[in-house]
Amino acid sequence: MQVLRWDGGGPMLATRDSSTLTVLIGTFAVLWLLWAIKKQRKAAVHPLPPGPRGLPIVGYLPFVGTELHTKFHQLCGIYGPIYKVWLGNKLSIVISSPSLVKEVVRDQDAIFSNRDTNIVGRTITYGGADIALSLNCPNWKMLRKIFVREMLSPTNLDITLALRREEVRKTIRNVYDKKGTHIDLGDLAFITVMNAIMNMLWGGTLRGEEGAKFGAEFKHIFAELVMILGKPNVSDLFPALARFDLQGIRRKAKRISETIDRVLDYAIDKQIKSLAKAKEEGTTKTEQKDFLQVLLELSEQDDGAPSMIMTQIKALVFLS
Repeated sequence: MQVLRWDGGGPMLATRDSSTLTVLIGTFAVLWLLWAIKKQRKAAVHPLPPGPRGLPIVGYLPFVGTELHTKFHQLCGIYGPIYKVWLGNKLSIVISSPSLVKEVVRDQDAIFSNRDTNIVGRTITYGGADIALSLNCPNWKMLRKIFVREMLSPTNLDITLALRREEVRKTIRNVYDKKGTHIDLGDLAFITVMNAIMNMLWGGTLRGEEGAKFGAEFKHIFAELVMILGKPNVSDLFPALARFDLQGIRRKAKRISETIDRVLDYAIDKQIKSLAKAKEEGTTKTEQKDFLQVLLELSEQDDGAPSMIMTQIKALVFLS
């Protein structure tokens, strides 16, 4: 079909067929370009392991059930020792053989060490400032060196031996005072371990009734924290909903974090004043040295090594 168009100087001839052909060629070029890009991306990305099919948006989440380990064991029998599971918008890779675990946690640990932390973990660790949730970087290596060589060195463990021994003696006296009555050994062991840990953290800083008060408050906080850490959070599975905090878990974690912060601020302020007083008097605290004192002394060293900031000290003390 021919169409005549007047353009001042004379008639011009245009064809609808040529316009259609131009559109088709352009569309084909765009489709070919998109196909080439997609093929290139597929070639660059390694294929994922097999796994169960899920539903749109929620993935395999409705079929997991309450016993996660049992379901994962069942899926292992179907898909093998490594498989993928979509939980909401999060892709999880499950491994269940000793050889693969060894490959991940030891042989290739530098690759797999970084992890996607949940909201509660980031909130209580000051954005992942502790050794457990920090990314594999020079900062993490510094924290690991401090944790292993300083806090848990034989010398410092020997220094805190008196603190641990005192807690064990208190437990023995407590059992002796309750002779002839029923005793929950599990609860008793838990309290003894918690008291020993609290004593090692700041036993030389907060003594007597003051230390017992803060220890009891910390144990209550820790129990509540364990509950929300293990609670499934919709915000973790669907990051787009995180801003709404539908279950209120982030608010609870924030409240716990603020309580922990107040306790640690008090203990750190008291220890700093004690160290400053000892420095003015020309003496050094050598007895009843706790982890908090060790960290504060390390942060004040001027040996050219990277020093810790206060949030890292708090995170290490609380999650040691």
